[in-house]
Amino acid sequence: MARDEYLFHRCHKMKMGFFRLYSWERPSFSFGVSQKISRAVAVDFITQNNCSFVRRITGGKTVLHNDEITYAVISSEDIFYKDHDLYKSYMLISQVLVNAFHRIGVDAYLSPGSSPLLSKTNNPCFSFPTPNELEINGKKIVGSAQKRNNKALLQHGSIPISMDYGLYAGGAHSNADILKGSMTTLSEVSDKSRDDLCRALIESFQVFINEPLEEFELDGRDNQAITEIEKKYSSHDWNYRV
Repeated sequence: MARDEYLFHRCHKMKMGFFRLYSWERPSFSFGVSQKISRAVAVDFITQNNCSFVRRITGGKTVLHNDEITYAVISSEDIFYKDHDLYKSYMLISQVLVNAFHRIGVDAYLSPGSSPLLSKTNNPCFSFPTPNELEINGKKIVGSAQKRNNKALLQHGSIPISMDYGLYAGGAHSNADILKGSMTTLSEVSDKSRDDLCRALIESFQVFINEPLEEFELDGRDNQAITEIEKKYSSHDWNYRV
């Protein structure tokens, strides 16, 4: 998350873009920037189960990051800004994700969304879809959130490979059966691997931008700046601010 934020700030300096795929060292719960921590996550349950928690700089609801691919799109380029607002840029990125699933033979599609009243609750991210999130057979398979201003955007999201429904429910004040009925995972809908989907995501994004992605190496100054941002994400003031 600190790397995502650092690249978001970097995109304010000049027109550039980044596409990241990553995973988590241990099961971790993230929750939206405006959520009240006591309603978003069950802190005692999370710590007792050797998990961690963190407040994102993006919106949205509670996510369990465990056996998954986390993607991030960070950009200040015209492809996301010229004639595109938050809604349209969100839809563009979602369509890239749909095309990636189609590449591995999985029939994902953009969700029409659910009742707007659900977005005002503290139900976890994967308990309901919002418009233009990805679904398969009526179940959510990708949960995303975006931060955007007039210079750059950061959209990141979770693509579960498998899910410990009991752990997710316990850490997010939810019910495992509700989550099983509302979401799915790659392993539940396909025999394709994590690596297969990663390759498809990269290929789909390259088709979208119409040029190959180039590897970006962080240098010493980059890593020093990221270390400072990491201090915020591990601080009580940040995580308990609401």
